Amino acid sequence: MNAPQQAVLFVIKNDTTVLYGGGIPAVQGKTTWQGTFNKEQQIQYETFLKETHWAMKQPVRSANFEMGYYKIRFRSQEVDQTFNLPLRDISATTIYNFLQDVALVRLKKHIQALPKPNTDVIIDRSKQQ
Repeated sequence: MNAPQQAVLFVIKNDTTVLYGGGIPAVQGKTTWQGTFNKEQQIQYETFLKETHWAMKQPVRSANFEMGYYKIRFRSQEVDQTFNLPLRDISATTIYNFLQDVALVRLKKHIQALPKPNTDVIIDRSKQQ
């Protein structure tokens, strides 16, 4: 996905592995994280591919990208096609949001490492207000 001051790169390998890159690495075509779909995510991904028919045909192209676009490359043993879709495209936005959710796992250990609020501190804050 490319938009003003924002770039995200997702690569799906063998329909199971998700590679992610954000910011400058994404612009350079590089990824910085790798993970795998769990079973539920795998089913969602496969369902999405069937529903979009991207493996069979390219979607209708748009020249009006306004603020940004999704650049999609679909490659399998039978197909290798690249196309751009506007950020308002529902199918592209759906898969983008899905892949963002999958990639959030990369942040989980950092979020869990944050200090937990102490109940005494919470009580003190309410007394001060």
